[in-house]
Amino acid sequence: MQPNFLEKQLQFQRVHQAYQLYDTSLRSMFRNKELSFPPKNLYLRVFKKEQVVEVWASDQVQYTFIKSYSFTAISGKLGPKQREGDLQIPEGFYQLKTFNPISNYHLSFKVNYPNTADRIRNIDEVQIGGDIYIHGSNKTVGCIPLGDKNISELYWMCVAAYSVNSMIPIHIFPCKMNEKNAATLYAQFPDWQPFWKSLEPMYRFFESHKMLGEITGCDSLGNYQLAIPWD
Repeated sequence: MQPNFLEKQLQFQRVHQAYQLYDTSLRSMFRNKELSFPPKNLYLRVFKKEQVVEVWASDQVQYTFIKSYSFTAISGKLGPKQREGDLQIPEGFYQLKTFNPISNYHLSFKVNYPNTADRIRNIDEVQIGGDIYIHGSNKTVGCIPLGDKNISELYWMCVAAYSVNSMIPIHIFPCKMNEKNAATLYAQFPDWQPFWKSLEPMYRFFESHKMLGEITGCDSLGNYQLAIPWD
């Protein structure tokens, strides 16, 4: 537990309001799904084409779906972020890095872009950007906006979970990578096929087992390497 972290977060007015508005209902929601609140593990799946953030939680190994939040705006196109100012939402396997309780977009938390794979893949770029957040409001230049109401609930959910376990994965996919969608994606954007194929096993494994595979590293081109039990 990180009680000091919670105490510090609750000193901020918007966070305290989020706690007052959503803590009771979230505890009831998790209890109805036979999960503790805060849960031992929280996981966010983001799908750019569908413009949705899914929230999953687990007290053991397998995850249970909690709810989803729709984007309120989007910028860029399908494909990973390559450089500062390209308006792209990143794609890949990330972690929640920091919380901003006084965000210009109500509340926000930061995605740890760029990671090692991003740096390798974009090694020839002078500036590959940063400051990628999931936040409130309905504007974006490469972040993920969910509106003020939804970010308040999700922010408190993440703050509570972070106080128990500071590792909160955020996986950003171009789309829901079922067989049909993946085939369409590869045909439309063949240049990104090797990179997307390095994301696909994680999607498939989670869909079938509701468990996360292990990210073991990346290759010399910035494609992910995964340890998926049956893939």
